[in-house]
Amino acid sequence: MDDPIYRNELLTTLTRYLYSRIEAKQSLFVSLLMRDTKQSLFWGYELFYSGFREETYDFVKDIYNEIYADDNPDMKLFIDNLIDEWYKTSDDSADCNLGSIIYTLSLRNYNLVNFVKDKLQYTVTKDVVDDNTAIPLCFISMTPEHIQPYATKTVSTEKASHLFSRLHLYPAIKIYNNLFDTKMPDEFSTIYHYPLEKWLYSASMSPCWLERIEQHNGIINNESKLVEFPDTNDEIEFCKKWDYEQDEQLLHIRQMSLGNATDKQQTIKQFCKKFKHSIVCKPTKRKIVKK
Repeated sequence: MDDPIYRNELLTTLTRYLYSRIEAKQSLFVSLLMRDTKQSLFWGYELFYSGFREETYDFVKDIYNEIYADDNPDMKLFIDNLIDEWYKTSDDSADCNLGSIIYTLSLRNYNLVNFVKDKLQYTVTKDVVDDNTAIPLCFISMTPEHIQPYATKTVSTEKASHLFSRLHLYPAIKIYNNLFDTKMPDEFSTIYHYPLEKWLYSASMSPCWLERIEQHNGIINNESKLVEFPDTNDEIEFCKKWDYEQDEQLLHIRQMSLGNATDKQQTIKQFCKKFKHSIVCKPTKRKIVKK
């Protein structure tokens, strides 16, 4: 969808821990390229537990089809069976299936040739790497206990704002934003300074936040783009559980989502070098023939 308003909403939709929904997906993709299993699992479940469950499975399957399928045809049935099992399971016992897929992908070889050509308009080749370390062609099976570290955490007696300092969070991977045409609107940099009723509106586009708001009788006002609590007691109870007071968080915590201004954007050349591919042909501008 090319609707700029819709695109802007996707960019500013906040996940459970207040990341951009689009940047969380981008961070999952790059974490897989880095073969960083723990970080890949973090981003996968950041999306999943934000309520984008089917979307996360679809996204992971798209990643497989785009960069893994040619080198790993054996994984197709593995992925299809796990997704099918998840759809057919009525409780959360199969939520670990997502982790099984992500973990296994993080161990496998991938090929970025088609991705770079289709998405970045460059022709590249995959480097031949002289590496004696064999990548195991195994399938990882995770259990519900394995994904407990990624479950949504809450506070029991303290203020919700104390939670972030206790979480093991990862910074959103933003250094490829320009390359991937992820143009974050200026308003996102100020979202952490918005009053509760305003930042909650962006959060309300995530199913997990919408459920929290509705449980406390909050109302989504699409005209004013605010979340309103008609009953003060409901708002107080909501804040105890879910007001992270992000504008009061330490700088390094805010930067997990907002980024660090000193981080430099990476070029296509740097991207290819990082992930063992070489540019062989740059895109050419089409000549315009005047008639």
